[in-house]
Amino acid sequence: MFRCELCAIVPEFKGRGPRVSRPGEKCVMVATEQRPAEYPSRSKAHRVRVGRKPKFFDDPGGAGYEIAKEVKACTQCAAEYATMQKDAEEAAYGTSRSLHVLA
Repeated sequence: MFRCELCAIVPEFKGRGPRVSRPGEKCVMVATEQRPAEYPSRSKAHRVRVGRKPKFFDDPGGAGYEIAKEVKACTQCAAEYATMQKDAEEAAYGTSRSLHVLA
């Protein structure tokens, strides 16, 4: 059993109050905040055995986003939050991104 933390954070869900799950209900971890991250390249970071000898390969590094804050949520609230995020993204871009890819 767990308490849905998403109900306490999202203003649209505050009327419900934090919901306590039923026994055996699955917990869904939902990322509420993300931050940009850059990782430097690392030489000889990965060790792989080729035949009998170990060989070392470089890690190229890169850039992307990592989770800054993650909360526990029930499946119902997580699904509603995902649709809210999708709608907000579509409003920001004007149309669905999946439609842009197909066109």
